[in-house]
Amino acid sequence: MAEYYNIQLTTEDMAPIERAHLHRGFSSKKTPLKWIRFFRMCVLQRELSLKKRKKKTNTLWISYFIIAVVMIFLVPGYWIAVNIILFVVVLVMDSKNRREFKKNYTDGYDFFSDYFSALFTLIEEELPQLGTIQFTANVKETLAGVEHLKSAEDAIFETPGFISGKEEFYEKEIGKGYCTLKDGAEISFSFVEKVRRRIIKKKGLSGKRKTKEKYKSVYPFILKLKLPKSIYQLKTNVDKADIQIKEDESFYYMKARRKFDVKDENPDDYSAYQYKSTPLFSVEYFSLEVVNLFNICYGCFTLK
Repeated sequence: MAEYYNIQLTTEDMAPIERAHLHRGFSSKKTPLKWIRFFRMCVLQRELSLKKRKKKTNTLWISYFIIAVVMIFLVPGYWIAVNIILFVVVLVMDSKNRREFKKNYTDGYDFFSDYFSALFTLIEEELPQLGTIQFTANVKETLAGVEHLKSAEDAIFETPGFISGKEEFYEKEIGKGYCTLKDGAEISFSFVEKVRRRIIKKKGLSGKRKTKEKYKSVYPFILKLKLPKSIYQLKTNVDKADIQIKEDESFYYMKARRKFDVKDENPDDYSAYQYKSTPLFSVEYFSLEVVNLFNICYGCFTLK
């Protein structure tokens, strides 16, 4: 599998379809190795474009400083006015480059590449030969617009100088997938982002009105299993505190979840006044917790 991580881009035009799909969200069926290559190509494209954007920015500002110095000698009487005009022009051009980059390359590439590559690597070992994973993803910004806004309500907060407050609750399904393992078991999973945003208007000690925003994010990973009774048998005295189990004549149905909480699990990087997304969790930590979730589910059964 190492060759799928050692992909090199030679031109900026490689993998334009991958970049476009990951930018807009996508739904497709691929083998785990092809998914890993897909994510990696997206990341490499973004890295290449970011280097070019930074190079263009550096060129702009270096050119500005050189021209500004030259203008001191060419037009000493109008140097200040010319310098201000040049500064505004370069600032506008740089802002335009940054906006174009942000429009074409949303955040989320590294997240998909690292997290889901790790997950699909784990699943790949249990798939039949050439087995595929149906995967749907959404990397649009959670707080942008009202697409993912579930509810909003006025709220009162105990803070000095409080004037008014509002709570908004957002929810977005980052990704969901489905596959059938070589033993006939069916797996479906989803990764969800839930964000609470508090908008607080208050009056400071100076009497000036201020507006502050506070954020709280959690990320439930939900795992569902459909296990054939012809192969698996449910153990007696299974602890069902954190799992749900149902059954019919042919299958066991199990549901379990692991909620990743940035505030509780990564307090050093947590800030209530700044919205941050999933990359606050390391890939190793994420993988270990997901493996543990699989082990909990399969630990409830024995093979016949």
